[in-house]
Amino acid sequence: MTPQKRVMLGLLGLWFGLSGCSEAPAPAQSLIATVKLYSIHDDEHASSRHFVGRIDAVSTVDLAFQVGGRVTELPVQQGAIVPAGELLASLDPADYQLAVQQAEVQLAQASRDLERGKPLREQGILTPSAYDQLLTNYEIARVSLENARRNVNYTQLTAPFDALVTRRLVERYATVAAGTPLLRVQDITELRVHINVPEQIMRQVRDTRDYLVYVRLAGQDTERYPLAYREHATEVDPLTQTYQVSFAMPRLEQVNLLPGMTVQVVTEKLATTGTVLIPVSALDTATPEQFFVWRYDATTQTVQRVAVQVGSIREQQIEILSGLLQGDQVVSAGIYQLTPGQQVRPFSAY
Repeated sequence: MTPQKRVMLGLLGLWFGLSGCSEAPAPAQSLIATVKLYSIHDDEHASSRHFVGRIDAVSTVDLAFQVGGRVTELPVQQGAIVPAGELLASLDPADYQLAVQQAEVQLAQASRDLERGKPLREQGILTPSAYDQLLTNYEIARVSLENARRNVNYTQLTAPFDALVTRRLVERYATVAAGTPLLRVQDITELRVHINVPEQIMRQVRDTRDYLVYVRLAGQDTERYPLAYREHATEVDPLTQTYQVSFAMPRLEQVNLLPGMTVQVVTEKLATTGTVLIPVSALDTATPEQFFVWRYDATTQTVQRVAVQVGSIREQQIEILSGLLQGDQVVSAGIYQLTPGQQVRPFSAY
């Protein structure tokens, strides 16, 4: 064997030896994808929105006496809440009490004249017109007495409702004419909360009963004070293109809410019982003729592509008519990177 052949055989032996020592490459391990899941529940809220609400009274009125006189009592203070029927102010009743006495005397005289005239009319001594005049005088005297007694009652001004005294317009001992504003009060039998709703949201409202509306106060994140719908404006605000919607809430003993204050109002659109709603991002539209979702199996930690029938779109959610049930979990993000039967890891937090 020539020296050249010995060298060639040695090189081949070395190459095969090195090849025998190397290992075959291991198969690539499939990666476990991290996905964001969405759970379907019966009590699902389709959407919630936050508005700035303004507290207001049911009404604001200026109260006045229906008769004139000198103010003798004005016991209320500004900012005080006066229950319905309680005294707000009173006038000196002396002149009106004298008017009552005078009317009583006149009625007694008219009554006596009428009683004397009855037998004279029956005997034909008194003419019909004269008797009618006696009867008229009696009725006038009776009405005058009723009016005088009513004027006495008008010398006292009482709260027509649970009234918050916002301003005292005159002071005690002032002489006022009938109809002169005396006190400005607000009806706080219940409080009104007004919010301004954009026109694009107003278009979606079909029934106010579909919404849960409540007040959330600053510093009380866990406390909710429900609101009841009262009315809404049908004319848009020309500057903001919004509609005013008014709600009612009872007075809160533990919170001093006054007209003019602002609160946070939260509206939540309630899903109909049994309705399945999922985020639009969870819908797989890769196949035009059929929509799919990726349902997560917690037992095997895998996902499967499930065909669904869709309904209407509500805000950022879509209604599923068939294919999913309450309690199912679907992937809501990264669906186009999944394969059937792929193992995934639910996303918990960043």
